[in-house]
Amino acid sequence: MALLSAVVALAGCSEVFADLTPENIYFEMRGEAGDQVRVIYSTQFVAGLNEFGVTRVQVARADTIVHSIPFERAIDISIDRRWFVQAEALGGDTLSVHVIVNVDDRGLVDESGGIFPGEPWHFVYSFNQLLTRDIDVAF
Repeated sequence: MALLSAVVALAGCSEVFADLTPENIYFEMRGEAGDQVRVIYSTQFVAGLNEFGVTRVQVARADTIVHSIPFERAIDISIDRRWFVQAEALGGDTLSVHVIVNVDDRGLVDESGGIFPGEPWHFVYSFNQLLTRDIDVAF
């Protein structure tokens, strides 16, 4: 009976011992089919909170891609364990989008909103580091 209790207790704690080290980011953006958005991706940056509680991101290296909506992308973050994305509307149009960001099987973002001219949408993920959605970016 004691052995059975121990097995049940350990089985219930399996999530406590689960390895949450990130491997992949899954990024999806939906909206009006055919709309285009410029997206900047980076895993090589420094991020931290400033004295005002704003996350400051200094991007060292990035890739820029013009995507046609809808699109999805998987990014390997197993080495850097961090990820930055910035999406910008092209041509002065406001885009209405739905964004999903997952790290492995864990949902981080599932939201709808607008990407306005001159006001890009940002998101930054860093394993084991507290960051905010209020982001100041420098390239």
